[in-house]
This record gives sequence, C-alpha cells and structure tokens, in this order.
Amino acid sequence: MTDHELATKLKELAEAPAPPPRIDLDRARRIGGRRRRVRTTALVLGCAAVVAAGGLTAVSVFRPVPPLATAPAAVAPKPAPVAPAPTDNPLVTKASFGWLPEPIKGIEYGVGGHGDYALAIGRGDLAPMIWLAVWDQEPALDRRHDMGRKAVRVPVRVGDREGYWVTVDAADPLNQGNSYLRWPTGDGRWAELNAYYLTLPELQKVLLRVAGDVTFANRAVPLPLHITGLPESFRVADVNLWRRPDTDGVPWRAVLQYSSNGALATITVSLPGGESDGLGTPVCTTKNGLQACVRIDQPSAAGITAKELLSRITLLGPDEAKWTTHVIG
Repeated sequence: MTDHELATKLKELAEAPAPPPRIDLDRARRIGGRRRRVRTTALVLGCAAVVAAGGLTAVSVFRPVPPLATAPAAVAPKPAPVAPAPTDNPLVTKASFGWLPEPIKGIEYGVGGHGDYALAIGRGDLAPMIWLAVWDQEPALDRRHDMGRKAVRVPVRVGDREGYWVTVDAADPLNQGNSYLRWPTGDGRWAELNAYYLTLPELQKVLLRVAGDVTFANRAVPLPLHITGLPESFRVADVNLWRRPDTDGVPWRAVLQYSSNGALATITVSLPGGESDGLGTPVCTTKNGLQACVRIDQPSAAGITAKELLSRITLLGPDEAKWTTHVIG
C-alpha cells in the first residue's frame, strides 16, 4: 500500500461513525447513585448507633475504638410481698387510715361487686367523705369518665413518694371540691383518695397528711357476728360495714351478701330498730343487744332457708372491742 493509499484509509476511518457503546451510561449512573445512597445511609446509621451506644462522635466510625465495657444490668427493686388475706372473714381491707381531720366521725369498709374500699365519713345529709382505694396497677387518669376528657395530672409529693392530683384544671388541684389524690404504694400497687363535701382550711395539706398516714396491708375488719358455717355454694357478693346514723337511724349496720346458684342471701346485723337489706321475706332475731335479719330470695337455689342460716349466727353484742375478725367457721 502506497503512502497515499494509507493516508486515504486513515481519513475514512476517522470520519466513520463510532460503534455503539457497550455500557449503558444512564443505567450506570442510576446504579451508582443508589449504591452511593446505600453507603451514605449505612454510614449515618452506623454513626448514630455508635453515638447512641457509647456517646462517641461520628468521626470514631472511621478509626478503630476499644470495645465498650458492659455495665451490669440494673435490677429493679422487687415490691414488698403482700400478705394473703384471711379466709375466715369476708371483709378484708387492703389499706387503713391513720390520722383523720375533725369532721370525720367513723370509718366504713366494703368489698365485693361495688368495689373494695375504706371510707372515712362524717355526719349530716351531705356528710364529708374521704374514700380510700387500692389498685394492683395505676388506674386510668379519668377512671370514672366524669371529667369530659379534660383530666390532667398535677404532680405532688405524698410522704416519700411522687404522686399527683387528678383535676380538670391544673390551677385547681382540688378539682372544685371533688378531689383525687394518687400515689404508688411500697408494694407496687397504687392508692387513691377521693374526697368531697370536705371544707377545711388548707385542704391540700390536710389530704396530703391523710395520705401520708395510710398503711397498706391486708387486714380483717372486726364484725359483730360469728357464723358456724356457710354452704359451699355461697360466694361473696358484697360485704359492708356502714356508719350512717343520720340516714339509717342506728349508729352502724353490718351487711353480708352472698350469691348461690343465682340466689341472693343477705345477713344484716345492727342495733335493734335497724332496717334489713336484701330480697325475700326477712327472718329476724334479737339477742345480746343486737338484731340479726336474714333474707334469701330463692331458698331452693341457695340450698338453705333463712331460718336455717339465722340459726348458725351468734351475735357478739354492741361493744366493738368484743367483735371478731374470725367470722366464719
């Protein structure tokens, strides 16, 4: 090939269109962008994990660091165990009042379908009341659903524990006289005072003093009767010791209600002249200065008549010092 022919071929090759590229540049850019984002995300997450775990700076990701010492896991203190409730007394309180203000004249107790409580109560048609209740877990803020979804906490110290008032207005912890005070107990449960019709100077301090003097333990409440035995089908429905002379006409009444195969058996003990609770025809007796009445609405279902149940009851008299905590058996 002459020099002229070689130059001609080289010129033709230079002017020919280039072959199509074997690499898809757009696809390569997209893949490269995704890989770059993945690497960036991994780097950021790695930095965040290291910073959160050890309080290090993000720069420490790029150089070796000594392993972090592992601190021993903190062990939460175990709540104090709660002693089991007695089985021979249907009325057992979970908490007891200590100091109470002057308007309070007595303490009521109740267990069963209407709740477990102790109630410090005064006198009159609108008797001042301080309800004390204990829950295994912290109850809902507006547990009675009567605050229109406006319930708020107002922190306060109760004794040596952090508690709070429940109110619809943080500027009014006493909630317009229907006051709720809650605090954790030493055994892992929660306690609450609900006070109303109680008008005293410095009422917040009064209720905090009442709460600070409450003790928590299962305690059998003394009652004015002894029952030799109950049918095996009897189950506690409600048991109450009431002290409302202004409405009942007697200083106190003890009412024990049991369900049995759909029947309801009610025992009422009071001073003579007190009304009997329950359904069915009352069968009553008066002995040792007290009156006892038994009502059973369906004796055939209960497996015992009112007269038979009454015959198993011994009345212990009006002197409360002689009442017993061993009621059944």
